[in-house]
Amino acid sequence: RQGETHFVTKGYDIRAWQPGDEAAILDLFQASFGRSLTPDFWKWRFNDHPAGGPLVMLAWDGDRLAAHYGASQAPLWATDTVLPAALSMTTMTHPDDRGRGLVEALGGALYESLRADGYVAAWGFPNAMINATRRRKLGWVPVDDVAMLSLKTADARVQPADPALKVGTVAAIDARFGALQAQLARPGTLEGLRDTAVLHWRVDANPVNDYTRYVIAEGDRIGGYAITKSFGDLATDIVDLRAVDDAHVTALLGAVMQQARAASVGQVNCWCLRMDPARIATERAGFAATAPVTYFAGRCFDPAIRHFPDARSWRLTMLDSDLY
Repeated sequence: RQGETHFVTKGYDIRAWQPGDEAAILDLFQASFGRSLTPDFWKWRFNDHPAGGPLVMLAWDGDRLAAHYGASQAPLWATDTVLPAALSMTTMTHPDDRGRGLVEALGGALYESLRADGYVAAWGFPNAMINATRRRKLGWVPVDDVAMLSLKTADARVQPADPALKVGTVAAIDARFGALQAQLARPGTLEGLRDTAVLHWRVDANPVNDYTRYVIAEGDRIGGYAITKSFGDLATDIVDLRAVDDAHVTALLGAVMQQARAASVGQVNCWCLRMDPARIATERAGFAATAPVTYFAGRCFDPAIRHFPDARSWRLTMLDSDLY
């Protein structure tokens, strides 16, 4: 039904994205932010997700695109069930059209479309400028403030790893990665879907970022993995980490830290919420909360998901954000 949304408000024609709108979207991005967005990146982020195509609402003034509210497919994993959901992303309004309530109009139209199509929520990481607007005008509720956990490589106190846990690297995502999320499922939790197709899209097919994939192989399965992104000698981000227990987390952190030290990287960063099973091992290694702090919030369309606004229910890593 997203493609059926079409009405006029505030003198603007509001409708969902249609094939061929990409050129106008890229032009609006340049006018709004003063920098370019490449067609390849837009296609990957919005059109190529395994769960489906763009979730984008547009405001037109005749043939001129005035405003845009975009979301990417972002299914949630709830214990053993995949729930269709959307990652709220790019809101932008042409400088000539600001102050006319277009973000609110587009957001409302998009959310009605998502609700009608069976999506359970829109969620994401609003910056300081848009966070208040989404809460006041679009019905978002705050879930948590996500602190960066950081560790100077010189200060690392990673415990010796179990010698039976051998950490290696692989060149690409394989089926073992997706199987691990099902193995680690816990009642009452919510997290971004990490099946093989989604991880391949997010990591292997990413057109701008290169990642390193650490794994602990155990027969035809893996007992844990860590995915990292490097910023030269400044920092390494652990953008995703999943493991069966503290020993596997410790082994993976040790391997990442060893590689960071060998490359003279100054700092390793990650996200790990307070109730995440990996949090204790991460703190034991020396990681501590620091800046920046990222807002995490959303709007749930399904009243049956009562634990949506409860931060204790969530498992998040940097890979859930579009910034890492």
